[in-house]
Amino acid sequence: MSKIKEIYKEIENIVGSDYVSDKDFMKAAYSRNVDPAFPDRWADVIVRPENAEEVSDIVKIANKYKIPIVPRGGGADLVGGSVSEGGILMDLTRMNKIIEINEDDFYCFVECGITWGELNSALLKKDLTVGIIGPGSGFSATIGGGLSNNTAGFGSTKYGLITENCLGVEVVLGNPEGSIIRTGSIANQFAKPFCRYGVTPDFTGIFLGDVGTMGIKTKAALKLYPHPPYKIRKNYMLLKNDYNLLFKVMKKCQTELRDGMQDLYVTPLTAVKVLASQVKKKPQKRARIKGPILLFILEAFNERILKIYEETLSDIMKDVARPFEWTELDLTAESTKEWRFNLGFSYTYFNKFVSLAPPKISCTTCHKIPISSMAEKKALSSEFDDAHKGEFPPQSVALFASSIHLISNGHCVFAGGFATDNIESSRDLAMKIWHKRVANQAKYGGVHYWLGESISQSIVESGALTPDFLKFFKNIKKSVDPNFLLSPKKFHMYSYKDDINKYIKKE
Repeated sequence: MSKIKEIYKEIENIVGSDYVSDKDFMKAAYSRNVDPAFPDRWADVIVRPENAEEVSDIVKIANKYKIPIVPRGGGADLVGGSVSEGGILMDLTRMNKIIEINEDDFYCFVECGITWGELNSALLKKDLTVGIIGPGSGFSATIGGGLSNNTAGFGSTKYGLITENCLGVEVVLGNPEGSIIRTGSIANQFAKPFCRYGVTPDFTGIFLGDVGTMGIKTKAALKLYPHPPYKIRKNYMLLKNDYNLLFKVMKKCQTELRDGMQDLYVTPLTAVKVLASQVKKKPQKRARIKGPILLFILEAFNERILKIYEETLSDIMKDVARPFEWTELDLTAESTKEWRFNLGFSYTYFNKFVSLAPPKISCTTCHKIPISSMAEKKALSSEFDDAHKGEFPPQSVALFASSIHLISNGHCVFAGGFATDNIESSRDLAMKIWHKRVANQAKYGGVHYWLGESISQSIVESGALTPDFLKFFKNIKKSVDPNFLLSPKKFHMYSYKDDINKYIKKE
């Protein structure tokens, strides 16, 4: 019997025949996400465990046979995060239960395979929220994926990243014992999952933003907040296309609006023009667009307070921007007066930015920078694109940002990248320039959060991580996953003995 057949049989004994497969049609279905530069990659075995104990038993088998495991949530990934060439692909979406919603102590405890849609639906019925409504990949994305990728989403201007609202996790380590541990307050086996700090050092952070390299998250505790019932949407157009002006506006909004500002999203002028070119039902009068469009969602628990927030915003914008409606460009667009908060809005908002030029798909280079440095980083990004324009695949469209999202502590997410044809002849070119572009961003101080294979490898290749840090990283990895079986291609973490410094590019 072959090694894979033995592995299959042992996993089947754990999860049952309905939840493991090595059939070609199943491997093909799991062979890619929405990341265009990667070819289809087939796992040897697809498995869907039901609980942490089954995950632990599968990890023991993986160590026995030295076969890699890649955990997977919803799979709507753009950076090579949730597929595997060979090995075990572990789909965690059966682990989708809400264990507890504590309305008095403001936390919830859930299995990591639950989707954002399921959790939001349950919480909003109780007028509660985890703050972040969900990632751009949609409501079929999982909580575990959000924690693994340091997800930002609607609500992050006020509440921060999903990882900043995590109180602790249950995680299966990649060691031969398949150890199951808990972090945060529930490291104390007699405590509830109501806080993150104080029991031990903060080991929760090791498993957040790890893109599946440090452990397999099975449960998570998250903060809860009362859900403000009063919300309005306001759009403004800056009167100049000036990143320094945008910085000043963002800073003033954070200073004077703060708790009233659920979200601030910015559509840069270039992206506005691209979107305008695709409109099918245009007004007769052509709109004069001079600068980026700012989308505000304001929220409050009291209508009078919301009115004060609205007046404050109007005062901030009066000399630098004008009110704007997307109906000035697209007669089918919804006006701000018609807008009402619902989960559909946040999901459909992101769709148009994933691919500005259909049928091309983005090679994303989303990263965070301080708001004070936006003009500088935009110039550096443009310099790189100009210097390397001959290296992009034919017909590529590169943007520093198609959308900018203000985050709670003074920085912002620049959701950008380049769009290229999803065809075989473009893939090698796309992958090479993708890595170079991310490495360039790392060198000018950009901080990436959606890592996967392409981004995590590029950060290592940039030389941004010092030798001492890389050694520390490998030592921590060895302690939780001594055979380096969990997502081994990410961060070029193939084995403990492999010299990771050889992957650093000198150019």
